[in-house]
Amino acid sequence: MKQLVLYFFLFISGVGISQNTDSIAEPKKLIFDKTENLAPAEFSEEKIKEYLQDGELVYKEVEVKDNWWTRFKRWVNMQWNRFQSWLFGDYEPIAFVKFLIAVLPYLLIFLLLVFIIWLFNKLNPGSKILNQQKRSEVFISKEEELVKHEDLPNLIKQAIENGQFREAVRYYYLNELRKLDRLKLIDYQFQKTNRDYAGEILKPELKKQFIEITRWYEYIWYGSFEVTEKDFQIALKGFEKMDQNLSNL
Repeated sequence: MKQLVLYFFLFISGVGISQNTDSIAEPKKLIFDKTENLAPAEFSEEKIKEYLQDGELVYKEVEVKDNWWTRFKRWVNMQWNRFQSWLFGDYEPIAFVKFLIAVLPYLLIFLLLVFIIWLFNKLNPGSKILNQQKRSEVFISKEEELVKHEDLPNLIKQAIENGQFREAVRYYYLNELRKLDRLKLIDYQFQKTNRDYAGEILKPELKKQFIEITRWYEYIWYGSFEVTEKDFQIALKGFEKMDQNLSNL
């Protein structure tokens, strides 16, 4: 495996490798200066003081605080040095291979970034969200459809005839919302709550009556029990009083 990786680096550099992989590189010769009659150099104390006062010649070591980033870089550098030592051993790589090994980590990071950008563009979640928003249609709830388009008085009549008193109370209440909206006493919007509508009604007597029918509506429509005709008749009195107040405006 080691030789295959080594061959790969040598192949891309265009240089062959010797068949004798057991040979050891020739050690460099040390050359000593044999000049005779040398005298030690003399330093002037005044000159040294002058150098010390020169700000450009004052060098201070900057201590870099150890953190997770410096530890990570140190670990990566250590692993990369181990890889080079495993790959080449005692061999000194040629200049091109040495340069290639030096830039290889940056090349890998660049390729990784290119892959991430390509993957993000391919998935393109932002574009999908925008397209979904463009394709979305206006949602109209069943309640809003009843208030704006249905014949509520006829639905009330049919519900009472069929003994569907919960539905009759609901239709009555929605019909009151429609009347209030048409009289500009409230601004009907599906997302609003019944409390919002009560806050929009400015006439005290009318607001009091609306709160009362709202209490009966929520009690009957959202209550998990069977609604009798007697319950309906009690709520009906509140709706009839509400109609009377609206007709006097």
